[in-house]
Amino acid sequence: MFWYVWGVYAANVPKWDDHVLRFFLFALDEESSFSGKIYQFVKQHNEHRIVYDRLITWLDYHITGKLNFVHLMFIGNLSLIGLLAVFGRVLSQSGGVPDSTFTSRTVVNWRVGLIYLPPVAFLLLNLSHWENMFWGMAALQNFTVMLWVFLAIYVLAYTQKTGLALVLAVAATLTSGNGLLVWPVGFGMLLLQTGFARKKEYRVILQWVAGAALAFVGYFWGYQKPPGNPPLQSSFFQFIKGWLAFNGSAAEAVPVGPVVGLCVLLGGICLLLVLAISLGLLRNFLSRKPLSPLDFFFLGTVAFLIGTSAVVAWTRTGFGFNTLITSRYKLYSLLLMAVLYTYLASRAGASVKKRVLTGGLLVGSVLMAGSYITYLADTIWWRQWMLTNQFNWSHSINGPAVSRDSISERYTSLAPSFLNSVLPAIYGPARQSPIAVQVTKTAEEYEILNTSAPPQELVNAGNFIVARSVKRTYLFPVRQNRGSLRAAIFDSEKLFAAGFRATILHAELETGVYQVFVLNVSASGASLYPTNQTIQSVGAPGTTTKTNW
Repeated sequence: MFWYVWGVYAANVPKWDDHVLRFFLFALDEESSFSGKIYQFVKQHNEHRIVYDRLITWLDYHITGKLNFVHLMFIGNLSLIGLLAVFGRVLSQSGGVPDSTFTSRTVVNWRVGLIYLPPVAFLLLNLSHWENMFWGMAALQNFTVMLWVFLAIYVLAYTQKTGLALVLAVAATLTSGNGLLVWPVGFGMLLLQTGFARKKEYRVILQWVAGAALAFVGYFWGYQKPPGNPPLQSSFFQFIKGWLAFNGSAAEAVPVGPVVGLCVLLGGICLLLVLAISLGLLRNFLSRKPLSPLDFFFLGTVAFLIGTSAVVAWTRTGFGFNTLITSRYKLYSLLLMAVLYTYLASRAGASVKKRVLTGGLLVGSVLMAGSYITYLADTIWWRQWMLTNQFNWSHSINGPAVSRDSISERYTSLAPSFLNSVLPAIYGPARQSPIAVQVTKTAEEYEILNTSAPPQELVNAGNFIVARSVKRTYLFPVRQNRGSLRAAIFDSEKLFAAGFRATILHAELETGVYQVFVLNVSASGASLYPTNQTIQSVGAPGTTTKTNW
């Protein structure tokens, strides 16, 4: 289901930071020196060093001849399969006990692992990730950094291959800024492990500290604070509430009840379970009872996830509370649940094990099924947003002819779009009866509301806003009004209700006065409806948000 839905809605269109990857290829070709080319790979992007993203971008362009953002999405989404494999491996191994030479002996039983793996698959592979799933750079960065981190923690917990863990930690650091947290987490794991080892085994800590020092120095060499980030301005209460909601944000997929309350409740339950398990492990440690590889894996992963959630809750409040439960962060909440399930399923006795599996299947299937109902509207809007953006970029004159700049033409191709088949309607006269819309102007945007347009279909159809001046024509997506999510569980056609809303930023339009139309696209064709409304734009503002890219 995950891959089917992704295949239906993915579009080869750049979004926001994706344009930076195209410019990276141009800047790389413009560099004449080897050191200059290396710099293009490692230079700062926001607060991150996105070397992995740039490497995959470079490979895709040179292998296929064009940069394809669907390829980037696919490779990024594959990291979820990698994470699933890590959990499968952990579920397949018995506890194991470290011996005096800092190794662990575990027995692998893949049959057990596969039996208990489905709840983790339900948690990781669902539409909760809609924003990352359909965004090339985000899929590569946000999914892959978690794969490197979990692999590094697994290697430290279950093997003696510290060198491999170092390589994976460096990979995490060069994929996303939060990958830096793997270094203190790994240090804590090694410190606990060497408490049961001989003195000479402390050399692994020195190796890790040396690797961490090099990684941090390299990461922050020439580092500049991103100019567009908001100041820290959350109270302690807001921080705690945001932290709980972040850790329980997976609950948003349940289409009942208050969203924030559900997220805070689930986050609180997960953190209480983490605390209870951690206190039990602390008691064992203080009693000089050896911790198993599974214990170290649990401690390492939850330390990373909870530490990351605390940092995000503290630094992102300036962007608004809803940012903390946005789709791009859902993976952290779902991984926390997967870690808790994996630990409980692995630790439980034979009689309790089946109950844990049953509970995992129930919770995982509810969240998975709920995600396809809750986030399908967002997914459809996301696709329409990307395709209408491509239309606006490639139709800069008032006519159906395509115009592109030379750099875009050189590095990327236009995505196939059903909008190409309705160009006569977009640029033609409005022959239908007027449709009523309410237009409200604010300082930054126009809001357009309608209460009567029929519900849209699920693919390659729907309503769009057409803004037309004497100079050019723009196309904008709408957010169709939602029906009953609970009714949609049994009938997908009830997902949408009549009417829609759209937002048009002043900065998205060239200076001019625009007539507003509604374009309706269906399986039977396209129709253009007048609204007898106009909007006026003074163009983009003189100042924009500062960036370092």
